Amino acid sequence: MKGAGRDVIVRRLVDDDVERYLELRDVSFGYPGGDDIRAEIAGRMATTWGAFRGDALAASLADPRFEVYVAGVRVPMAGVAAVQTAPEHRRLGLAARLLRHALEIARDDGIGWSLLYPFDPRFYTRYGWQGLSTGVTLEMPLERLAGGALADATRVTSDLRGAFQALYARCAVGWTFANARTIGPWDVWEDLLAEPGQQGLAYRLDDAYVVLQHHYEDDQHGPVLRVRDHAHASASGRRALLALLASFAGQSSKIVIDVPATDPLAWDWSGWYAKHARKTLMARVADVPSAIARLRARTSTGERIDLDPCTVTIRDAFAPWNEGSWRVTPGPDRCVVARSDRAITTLDVRGLALLLSGAVTPRTVILAGLAEGDHAALDTLATLAAGRTPYQAPVDAF
Repeated sequence: MKGAGRDVIVRRLVDDDVERYLELRDVSFGYPGGDDIRAEIAGRMATTWGAFRGDALAASLADPRFEVYVAGVRVPMAGVAAVQTAPEHRRLGLAARLLRHALEIARDDGIGWSLLYPFDPRFYTRYGWQGLSTGVTLEMPLERLAGGALADATRVTSDLRGAFQALYARCAVGWTFANARTIGPWDVWEDLLAEPGQQGLAYRLDDAYVVLQHHYEDDQHGPVLRVRDHAHASASGRRALLALLASFAGQSSKIVIDVPATDPLAWDWSGWYAKHARKTLMARVADVPSAIARLRARTSTGERIDLDPCTVTIRDAFAPWNEGSWRVTPGPDRCVVARSDRAITTLDVRGLALLLSGAVTPRTVILAGLAEGDHAALDTLATLAAGRTPYQAPVDAF
């Protein structure tokens, strides 16, 4: 990292820093301030770090905390958001310094993972974050949905958390990096029906739910049915969900819905109706022992499996506490992770994130130049993903 000198101080922001933060936000992104924004920003100070050069707030970074599911286990996650540097302080390594500091804090707090949505994936790749494909947004004719018999649907007008959280958890546990919606700087459930100018509709079905709205794009076209959030915990729940959505045909001609890349709608229609590329989610192992220890030697349905211990050397120059050889001993309830003297498999920290998240196969990691050596160790690490693949709903983006 390029040095900014010893005059740089990194600390948590406090209420007295709000005006300086708003000024930094304005010159970095062109976002105007106001009384409503000022109150919102004041509430974020406790989760924001600043890099100061003298009295000037030169750069800042937010590290909101969430819980997410990884391989069927609910784990803490350290987010990275609102990374910004004033133009006159750029090219001094301040953003990198804040990123490393955020990783150090996560490590000290026993958090194994860091997630972010990048302004440019190339910037974060150099620091060990890895981009993931997590879903597709489809804009398609409603008539393309398989209708079927319409099941009983109950309209929900308040307390979406009480109505949907348990069902959502049953679905979200099947994806890696799905937000558990248990803790965080905002309540997704409160926001789902609160978008200004649009009436939200929420329905509970048998083993499924959906939150949607009619969106008028212009005066010449009818409303588009936008699905803001949905989940199903069984095949029958999915059929009921699609039948309800199909029942809006005639009222709306098109539907916009986000689905995991492994959903049958994506299989059948992404080549026809993929609206646009989704925001790239990037993941990083903040601390090797914390990331792996919570994983289990179990199948996707929870049965125990026998996995031999493996040893791997991790390459991670940006977070040197991860660098070196580790022995992983999988168990049915957790893994034991300890330092080791030798390993015949070498794995870049980005490749480790890919394997543990279930994003790709070991062969893909090898072909990408992120691993070399004994394939057996890579197979063991990939098996710990328990058949899950990455997905995070757009409403959970931070």
